[in-house]
Amino acid sequence: MGLTTRQILKILQLKGLGRKTAFKICEKAGDEVIDTDHDLAEFVKGCIANNWIRQLPEVSKYDFETAFSKAEEIIEKSEYGNIKILSYYDEHFPKSLKTINDPPILLNFKGDYKSINDLVGVAIIGTREPTNEGIKSGEFFGNMFGKSGFNIVSGLALGCDAAAHRGCLKSNGFTTAIVAHGLHTVYPKDNKQLAEDIVATGGVLLSEYSVGTGALANYFVERDRLQAGLAMATIVIQTGIKGGTMHAVNATIDSNKILAAVKYKSDLYSEKISGNTMLINQKGAFALTSESYEELIGRLKKEPMEVKKQEFTVTPESSTGKRSKKKKSKTDNTDQLKIGFGND
Repeated sequence: MGLTTRQILKILQLKGLGRKTAFKICEKAGDEVIDTDHDLAEFVKGCIANNWIRQLPEVSKYDFETAFSKAEEIIEKSEYGNIKILSYYDEHFPKSLKTINDPPILLNFKGDYKSINDLVGVAIIGTREPTNEGIKSGEFFGNMFGKSGFNIVSGLALGCDAAAHRGCLKSNGFTTAIVAHGLHTVYPKDNKQLAEDIVATGGVLLSEYSVGTGALANYFVERDRLQAGLAMATIVIQTGIKGGTMHAVNATIDSNKILAAVKYKSDLYSEKISGNTMLINQKGAFALTSESYEELIGRLKKEPMEVKKQEFTVTPESSTGKRSKKKKSKTDNTDQLKIGFGND
């Protein structure tokens, strides 16, 4: 029925054919039965000849054979590495990623990918070079939201991302690391053990890129749309005004999701939190503190799908709701933590 995951992977290996063109080919295939590699090649050539897809460079029999062979090699290496490949049309493909602008057509997973559809995601992201307060903040919110039953989504980067994953693991929560390269490796290498711990404790590693694909700068930007897309809310731990985190911020806003930014004590000044201050003071981001996080948790659990679209964008390196004062819960353990963020 239509194109299988294997067939989609095969056509994606053709030079000049990307995911948007692959989607068009799948749409044209519909319920048509395409059994063999020869049938698949003929169907793609027919799409080109009928101008159903944009003109590709001339595709020869050798090009098809090379592409299809490469796909089989990717499948073999993926199976050896316990990597599952799912297409957009698979029943276990993350539902939240089907609704974003420019959805992925294939995803690669290590770990418990089926649980992603069972949990509301919260992305916790930020700079790779946070202050000590940023590390504590990332671990704290990763822990608090993780133990509250959310899927903690981040990018396995050094700094804020790693802190969020670690905090979630400490709470025995579920966390998803979305990476910008194939799952045959871990980047940065310093987080190799963290990646292994995520899978070993029931979490998942996710990538849009096949085995053997290295980490390129534009892949990290592309990855940000998946982080925001997989989550109902994005929490910015620390970022500068022009930091890379702002790509995920804009994706969050475009997807009608909640954006929160950690608000730090007034005696902490750092370029690393200038983006947080801007998002809270100028763009209406939810001011997240060790006292207000329960309000955000309640909001997500009460009406996770009813989020109003915001009318702003910010320049790259995400926001709803004004901060409301709330009495500290007697059970939130913030007295024992004594971390360097909170209300003024």
